[in-house]
Amino acid sequence: MSLETGLISYAALVSLALAVKKHRPAPPLPAMPSPRTARLIGWLLLAAALIVAIWRVGPSQGLVAWIWQMCVAGALFVLLQSWRSRLALTLAVPSLLLAPLLMMIGA
Repeated sequence: MSLETGLISYAALVSLALAVKKHRPAPPLPAMPSPRTARLIGWLLLAAALIVAIWRVGPSQGLVAWIWQMCVAGALFVLLQSWRSRLALTLAVPSLLLAPLLMMIGA
């Protein structure tokens, strides 16, 4: 099972959360996108996560893996958001940077 799909899904869910005014931090994060841009990035990242999942394990198992890893990423994000909100938002960048690295080494 590939971990990249979950990492990309986590970044996508964070981006979609940043599109909602309620979840945007009061002192803004550095280089925080506008709500419209964050929504677009979030949807594109979800599509990218689906493509990676299908590419790694095939269409039937890829769809199931994508849904499963998206659910795990969502649960992790919700738990982190309620505990350390800024940390939950900040972890999206390392997770997005780590995903291509894992794809290159074939983990």
